[in-house]
Amino acid sequence: MLSRKSFSGYLSIDARWTHRRNSPSCTVTALDAVTKRVLACVNINHIGGNRQHAQYSGASNNMESAGTRIILKQLKKYNILKDVKEIIKDRDNKSVSVFKEFGVSHLERFDPGHVSKNISKDFTKFSASHKTVEVFNDKTQKIEKIERPFWGLNASLSMWLWSCFAEENIDKRTKMWENCVYHYVGNHSFCEPHNYKCFEWQKGINSIQLQFMLYDWVHKWTPIVSKVSSIGSTCMNEAFNSKIACYLDKSRAWKNINIRVNVAILEWNDPEHFLGDIQKALHLSPLPEDCVKSFEENCYSKMILKQKTVTKGSKKQNKYKKSIQSVPGGDYQVFKSEWESEDEDIDDFD
Repeated sequence: MLSRKSFSGYLSIDARWTHRRNSPSCTVTALDAVTKRVLACVNINHIGGNRQHAQYSGASNNMESAGTRIILKQLKKYNILKDVKEIIKDRDNKSVSVFKEFGVSHLERFDPGHVSKNISKDFTKFSASHKTVEVFNDKTQKIEKIERPFWGLNASLSMWLWSCFAEENIDKRTKMWENCVYHYVGNHSFCEPHNYKCFEWQKGINSIQLQFMLYDWVHKWTPIVSKVSSIGSTCMNEAFNSKIACYLDKSRAWKNINIRVNVAILEWNDPEHFLGDIQKALHLSPLPEDCVKSFEENCYSKMILKQKTVTKGSKKQNKYKKSIQSVPGGDYQVFKSEWESEDEDIDDFD
């Protein structure tokens, strides 16, 4: 395959189930995170129900791990496993033992989007579990109660986290992530020159105890943050899963999913010529030229529309990240950085 000859070295793996609960089948795909092409694919079918090509008898939540093992075997067979630089996946994939089996544990990387959601959700729980904190005031020599000391930091932590993800050097990224506590209390001596200085966590400035509590929580996530990929993600895997959904509706039970998944792969890797490839493989007579031309024009229009949609969506997301503010009760202040233009013209994405 052309996609294997032009392999970039960055591999993203994700799975799709044919049903929302207790799925009888699972499709695991490996995409090139740079070229976005499908490199390998395997369908895991649970034994029973007269399903064709059934070969799995374990639990449905372990199908992705079983498929990942087969994917790595395929890549080893294609002689490209040795060229892999990163294996990007979601944190819900239980493939630690599989990676150890193939000696690629050091290549494991996490999808930045999923990690960002996991950290944001965990910080929400952390903040909710510390609604009232008793701290010792050095000035008054008394114990004081502080209400909601961490409330409102979630949005700013998310912005700081994505800045860390952009750093490719693991050591620099780790230091940058753990230095966010110093950043919030006004100590910017550990900040990189390009990071703007705009946050003030007043409750943290007045309490060393709160600073240590936040640092302990930040340090807990350091091993995960250090393993996040700065090159690719599993977004294209999710997009490819949507393409499979066009051929495999989750509301129906399918006895044979292999053919439909193969057609989805052909259309994904070469949307303009995949029908011609199917005709040649099945030895069918060619379509009329006007039908082929109409189909190619339709594919080209969809491709242009997809590019515009992605561009507008990313612009709106960047605008939101720059303008997001968190000012609960006057404890935190967010100021626009010097490089941010107020007159920036960005089209809204409807």
